[in-house]
Amino acid sequence: MKSFKTAIFTAFIALSLLTTTAIFAADAVAPAAVTQSAAQDTSMAAVPADSASSGNVTITALSYDDCLRIAGDMNRDYKIAKLDKSVAEAELSKAVASFGPSITVSGSYEPENVQAPLVIPYGSAEYGIFAGLYQSAGITLTAGAPLSLSLYPAYYYMSRVTLTQPLFTFGKTYFGFKMADEGYKIAMVNFKKANDQLTLDVMNGFYGALISQEIADVLNETMKANEEYLRITKTKYENGQASNFDVMQAQVQYSNSIPDYQRATDGAKISLEALKNTLGIPLEQQIVLSGKPEYKKLEYSYDDLKKKFLENNSDMKLTQYAKELAGYRKNMQESMFLPNIALTADYNYTSSDPAFHREAWDWQSSWDVSIGMQWSVFDSFKNVAAMKEANADNEKAQLNKENVDNMLAIELDSLFTSLEQDRKVIEAADDLIKTAEEGYRIAKESYKNGLIQSVDLLNSETQLLHAKTNYLSALFNYITTAQKLRDFVN
Repeated sequence: MKSFKTAIFTAFIALSLLTTTAIFAADAVAPAAVTQSAAQDTSMAAVPADSASSGNVTITALSYDDCLRIAGDMNRDYKIAKLDKSVAEAELSKAVASFGPSITVSGSYEPENVQAPLVIPYGSAEYGIFAGLYQSAGITLTAGAPLSLSLYPAYYYMSRVTLTQPLFTFGKTYFGFKMADEGYKIAMVNFKKANDQLTLDVMNGFYGALISQEIADVLNETMKANEEYLRITKTKYENGQASNFDVMQAQVQYSNSIPDYQRATDGAKISLEALKNTLGIPLEQQIVLSGKPEYKKLEYSYDDLKKKFLENNSDMKLTQYAKELAGYRKNMQESMFLPNIALTADYNYTSSDPAFHREAWDWQSSWDVSIGMQWSVFDSFKNVAAMKEANADNEKAQLNKENVDNMLAIELDSLFTSLEQDRKVIEAADDLIKTAEEGYRIAKESYKNGLIQSVDLLNSETQLLHAKTNYLSALFNYITTAQKLRDFVN
């Protein structure tokens, strides 16, 4: 009896783990809600003819691929990862564009333009020169009065096109581009991780719901077996082959198996609702899952996995890119101590007539080209402080990479060890379950014929239940761990 209760407890631990995993996956995903009609659109699989409807309720059959597709369309975290990737692409494009020139167009209108004149006294040498020019132009001068000349032309209308091309920034433009490039690489890895996480969450929810239902079916079989055990014991008692204690024991055994089965059924229902939540399907939508959990051996040796892990692991790439980004940020900060050199070209189109005219004769054009330098020689030691910060961040990134690399290597060993343990259980389960089923069949017949006692029958039932629940738990763990390993090394 004690061993049988231990097996029941083990079965429920496995069921609880499966249900908790499915609920955790649903909470982690936090998908957007969809309407009832959206949940029943053509993105779902076709409804089987024998389960298309129940009264006015439509029942939709979903395969694993259907679930994955629906989650990809509705999952918020996955959509955010896509947007982050788009932002990183835009940032990289901006960094590339910083190498090229910029062109600006400006225009202005001055309704009034009053300038301080240059006054030339009457009788001076300059007065004679300008007086001759005025008289040759037919302008009459006032005798004895000084001349007033404007130093600059009055531009009432002005338009300008300016081209600026950085020539040499001592690495500022280059390091800015490299930082954007590393940011883009990080966004791409994060997008892949979001896709991997979505796949794993759907897999946990889908196969967790399937296996939870299979565990409920196993406990249903156990409940029916206990009912048969009670019937046989009562018959033996009536024939004087069993005691009243045996009948009471069989009754307790059967009574205990009823709530066990009910809890397993409720657990399977909760797992299915958790899957709906992961997919963004309304909880009231009726679905059935098509397919069944299958054992597909992961055909990789440890050496193969480790080689692929060192080449492809996403977290390892993230720490590497973060280290390189910190290095470029440090280089960028060093370049802030140096000047910028740029070429500037201006083309001006102006009119000094207060009245606006479209005619070409009323407008003048001019242009200039210059090479300039800008150098911030003192900023109250802000750059010095920023340099210290960049150096510290660079060292932190290096230490973090070393620490993460070690932790990832340990995680690889842990995943591979867990996978191998579950593989051994699964590959031995077929023969073990068949043996346990045959042992239970023989024990039941022997108990009917009075060849063994009730405790022997209960032990054989315990062994069968233990073999089935161990197999289902190992199968679920193997499916999810194998997916984690695939994501870990690809």
